[in-house]
Amino acid sequence: MSASDVNPDRTGIQMEVLKNVMQALNSHPRLRQIFINPVSASLVVVADGNDLRIEEAGGVPLSEQQKQEFVGILDQVFAQYGAV
Repeated sequence: MSASDVNPDRTGIQMEVLKNVMQALNSHPRLRQIFINPVSASLVVVADGNDLRIEEAGGVPLSEQQKQEFVGILDQVFAQYGAV
């Protein structure tokens, strides 16, 4: 099954892409400073309507600056792996 085979009324992400995204987040130096190691232990994938999002799980209180950095890094990683 390819991404084009997914029902257009549903949201999907290939597991290989998700694996690459998680590896990139776990190895990102700034995220390791914020969330400690492994970064992915502090993150969750949530469904928001017909959208999937990666969010921090609330275990580490983030400042506004850290939240902005986190979102910026997520955007860069998603763009790198075509997961936008």
